[in-house]
This record gives sequence, C-alpha cells and structure tokens, in this order.
Amino acid sequence: MNLKKMSFKKKQKVARDTTTPKDVLRELAKDDFWLIKGAVGQNPNTPEDVLEYLANAVNIEVKGCVARNPSTPNNVLLKLIVNEVYMIRTAVAHNPKVSSKMLIALFEYERSKETPGKYAIKNLYENPKLPYAIKIVIETLYGEML
Repeated sequence: MNLKKMSFKKKQKVARDTTTPKDVLRELAKDDFWLIKGAVGQNPNTPEDVLEYLANAVNIEVKGCVARNPSTPNNVLLKLIVNEVYMIRTAVAHNPKVSSKMLIALFEYERSKETPGKYAIKNLYENPKLPYAIKIVIETLYGEML
C-alpha cells in the first residue's frame, strides 16, 4: 500500500478502517494532517504505542480522539486526565473504558483548578461509573454546571 500516492480522503478512510494493518496505522500516525492522525487515534485497533505517541501530539483534536478511544491504555488516559485543555479531560470522561478510579482522579484534578471545566464536570457527573458519593459532591459544589 503506497501511502505517499494516496489521496487525503483515501488515507482518512484507511485510518478509520478497523481492518487496516497495524504497520499501516503506525505510518498514518506520522502523517502531516491532523485529521489523518485523529482518524488513527479513533481507530480501536490502533496499537497502544501509537496511541501513546498520538497522545503527545500538539493538536488537541488528535489528543481528544485518543482520549475517547476505548483501546487507549490506562497509563495514557491518566496522563490525559491532567491536560490543561478541558476538551481533552471531557473526552476522557466519555471514554467507555475509563475506570471509576480514573474518574475520581479526574474529579480531583477538576476540583484543584481555579475554574473547573464545565463540560468536564458535566460529563463526569453523567458517567455511570462515577461513585455516588462523588456525584453528591459535584451536585453540592458545581450544581450550576449540570
């Protein structure tokens, strides 16, 4: 598969395809366009090392794609929890793989912020894995954000 001669649309389609070989996903993760990298970051079959590489990308949309990917390893999700950009933290709160322990860590990070991310708090609250006690604290401290 010659990626250099492939059109943008074709690369994006290949990056999203769950049957794309891992070596091709590795190559596409290095593409110049963030939309291609984001598509690789969303692909549930992207290898963990590639997801870790993409989580360090400059582009916040790429990081958001990795944060939402259910295949993203826990150590990468934990790094994304403390990202300054609330959109990234919100994406972690939406990740179906995120554990209640990680949600508590995300809540603690939000609470440490001078101004917590409204959508991060809202999505934390809506996550069924968040312990009930934390939901009560969120209602008490941030009820206006819900």
